[in-house]
Amino acid sequence: MGLFHFLRRKKQHLPFSWEPTMPVLTTPSDEVGVDARRRRPDVPYLLPYDEQERQRLDFQHFLLRLVLSGNCFAPVHDLLCRGGNVLDVGCGTGKWGQELATAYPKAHVAGFDVEDMQRTASPLLNYQFYQGNILNGLPFASHTFDYVHQRLLVAGIPLDTWPWVVAELRRVTRPGGWIELVEMGTTFHHVGPATQQWIAWWRAISALRGIDASKMSQIGLLLKQAGLWNIRAETKTLPVGSWGGRIGKLLAQDMLSGWPRTRPLAQTWLGVPAEAFERVMSQLETEWNSYHTSYELYLACGQVGSHE
Repeated sequence: MGLFHFLRRKKQHLPFSWEPTMPVLTTPSDEVGVDARRRRPDVPYLLPYDEQERQRLDFQHFLLRLVLSGNCFAPVHDLLCRGGNVLDVGCGTGKWGQELATAYPKAHVAGFDVEDMQRTASPLLNYQFYQGNILNGLPFASHTFDYVHQRLLVAGIPLDTWPWVVAELRRVTRPGGWIELVEMGTTFHHVGPATQQWIAWWRAISALRGIDASKMSQIGLLLKQAGLWNIRAETKTLPVGSWGGRIGKLLAQDMLSGWPRTRPLAQTWLGVPAEAFERVMSQLETEWNSYHTSYELYLACGQVGSHE
């Protein structure tokens, strides 16, 4: 089965203060394809799966690498130089994992996602893709990985399931290994009415699938509650719009590419008229530059105890 050993196992109670909470995957309506975009009603994820989304994810990867001045928030450089196993949960197009595999040829990197969005089979001998749903658990043996990375899955993980997901990340991490989370929430500063309206729509759409991005500022606390130590958490406040230079332009471009993709959900689930939605979208960029809008990005990492 490649570099890593799969386990066929039953769900178990986890040795933490919470019980595992698996989501009930329900969809208010499957008729959301009015924009001819491919979506999957069998998972909570709110955005489409297609070539346009693949391009946006690659662009988003470039943006985050610029914001972080690299690919890793956790202090794993020396570890990866020596080798070790890396897991990228929700790997999307595989850009992050493949770049890591290239930068650290002694490391073995596994990409894991519900959808195979890799353009071609990776030519890298130390990178391999596995398909599966994190909400069904990770099909890897316990204590397999030295570094587990997960980012921007807030649109696919119901709020009540986050502790279970983090516990699953911890299960597959070796003692002394690192877990890293990178997430976006719904906290903006200096916003105008168009931004406020879109946030209200997003929160209402998300709530129908049990998702609440407003809690992502607490990902460091999630790691602490999961029993990790040496936790480092940081909030980066990023400019949105050309007023904020290169990062502001790129972040605005990412949002203006991704946000309109919620139009079918707003129409079908909330009854928002298409004209009203498009009117709000058309006002965003001007509003961000006028108000000097900024946005919070959340980073957290922690280490599994070496005594485990």
